[in-house]
Formats: sequence, C-alpha cells, structure tokens
Amino acid sequence: MNPHAACFVTASSSWKPELMTLPAFQNLLAKVETNYYRNRPREAEKMARQGTLPAFLQEQAAQAWEIMAQARSTGAPMFEAEELIADLIYPPLKSQE
Repeated sequence: MNPHAACFVTASSSWKPELMTLPAFQNLLAKVETNYYRNRPREAEKMARQGTLPAFLQEQAAQAWEIMAQARSTGAPMFEAEELIADLIYPPLKSQE
C-alpha cells in the first residue's frame, strides 16, 4: 500500500480565490476543465448551462492542489503526488447509458 495514500482520503479543501493568482494552479485548473469536457461532455454541458461548472471545476482543482500539497509535505515524490489526484484531473469516462 502506498504510504501517502492517506493524503487522498483525509484531504478536505474548499475553493480559495487566491489560488487563481498562482500560475501552477491555473495550469491544474485548465487540465481539470479540459479532461472533464473530454471524459464527461454531457455532464459538462449540462453543468455549464446551469452555471455550476466553473465552481465545480475550481473545487476539483482545489482538492487536487491540497492533496498534492499534503503528499509533498510528507515527502512523497511529485509523481506519487500526481497519482493521488489522477481521478480529479482525469475523471473516469462515464458509461454510456
């Protein structure tokens, strides 16, 4: 078992507007948005019409940011920290119904 996996389970974050001032966070948010549209286009479009998509994407990116920060603070290498946030950045494909 990955010793840093607990970081994923215990992380709880909320959106902090000051994150948008960080270029690295902006990059992470762009990845989250791009992959959400790619992997869940119907959901993304529906949320966009409802006006809830930006807040959702920002929260996903903020959670990923916090998980990575916690993992890195425990000494996890960057590649392990990135593995912990894979589902937030690359949401699983939604099965066709």
